Amino acid sequence: MADLIVRGGTVVTMDGARRIIKDGAIVVSGDRIEFVGGREEAEQKYKAEKVIDAKGKVAFPGFVNAHTHMFQVLLRNLAVDMVLLEWLKRAIHPMLLSFEEDDVYVGALLGCLENIKSGVTCIVDNHYGRYFDAVLRAMVEAGVRGCVPRGGYVVNAKEELLEDPDQILQDTERLIREWHGAADGRIMVGVAPMHPCFATREFLLKAKELSDEYGVVYHTHTGESKEDQELNRRFHGKSDVELLQELGILSPRYHAIHGVWVSQEEIGYLAKAGAHVVHNPVSNMYMGSGVAPVPEMLAAGVNVALGTDGPASNNCQDIIQTMKFAACLHKVSKLDPAVITAQKVLEMATINGAKALGLEDEIGSLEAGKKADITIVDMEKPHIAPVHDPVGSLVYCANCNDVDTVLIDGKVVMEGREVKTVDEEEILEKSYEVVEGLKRRAKGRFGVEFPF
Repeated sequence: MADLIVRGGTVVTMDGARRIIKDGAIVVSGDRIEFVGGREEAEQKYKAEKVIDAKGKVAFPGFVNAHTHMFQVLLRNLAVDMVLLEWLKRAIHPMLLSFEEDDVYVGALLGCLENIKSGVTCIVDNHYGRYFDAVLRAMVEAGVRGCVPRGGYVVNAKEELLEDPDQILQDTERLIREWHGAADGRIMVGVAPMHPCFATREFLLKAKELSDEYGVVYHTHTGESKEDQELNRRFHGKSDVELLQELGILSPRYHAIHGVWVSQEEIGYLAKAGAHVVHNPVSNMYMGSGVAPVPEMLAAGVNVALGTDGPASNNCQDIIQTMKFAACLHKVSKLDPAVITAQKVLEMATINGAKALGLEDEIGSLEAGKKADITIVDMEKPHIAPVHDPVGSLVYCANCNDVDTVLIDGKVVMEGREVKTVDEEEILEKSYEVVEGLKRRAKGRFGVEFPF
């Protein structure tokens, strides 16, 4: 007796053959997929305690949001139309320094809720500032799979944000020991100097040692904007990737977040090292940072994953919308409608995200033996139907509100748009209370006032 069967809809497997099964079925036992195939075969071979009728719907591997800052859900649209470094200095950092532990916890719960309702089953939350345990606690309670790379600033940032590098590393090691592998293996911790221009060479190297010692990801903003590259050249004498290459930091565990300002030679360094790039197209457009050379990266063999970035620089964590932007941005940038396909951006949001975390044997595709992380999208909608190509319909027609059901580790986390693990109404109500407190503290401490 299986625990659950999803049957009657289309199954987009994202397996090695990229099979798409019409009138398919997925059989789940425990936290793993036991069978993926036709509905009739599944009904002949398996009985289950629970059946999810997916007629008119399409099942995908759970989406991987490979880079975000969930606390920023409380800051979205707080400050708009600014360049990156000004935006950080005048708005984000003063508010960040006003957070208390419960604020971070509420923000993380709201961020998890938003991700789940967007079909995301695995979140890489690059938290920075304080109260990292609050984020991890929220992720466990929400039932998501995820990684928290522990961010830290050492130089060139607002003084109140700066931390002693040894303390950052000690705290990161504590988090790894206490949380990495928690919740039946759903939770991971990573190393994350926020950006080479905010770090010393010594700190970057010690972070690499810690990443190597524990086998955890090294997740760092890399080549994000012209301004940060200019700062990095003034401070380090090199661009980000040149510096990382010289220091020997690039590796199969390295996540180059953004990778907008990288040369063809630097793309070669990333490819040779087996490093990963996390593409954040909406954030890059919103902040006016530029267009990452993703087609060139893919051609060079770089694994490119997809992220929403923080809600303050995206204004939502809709990974489906992000897929559409990723495709359309490069089509218009290259004046070539075939330069990036719907299939390719879906790979970025599924199997490529899994690869970046070293989890490609566990998640990222719907195959027997893998974890049962499944996202079911309702495509019987006026803005989607009729469905000729389920992948194209997802990327170019759907949005987060079309996600109907989400399974993580074989557990139904959302069904019929109702999240089962946390109280949506309570979280939304609490978020408004938290924001008012944040604004009062930011005004009292830093003299920062916001128009709304």
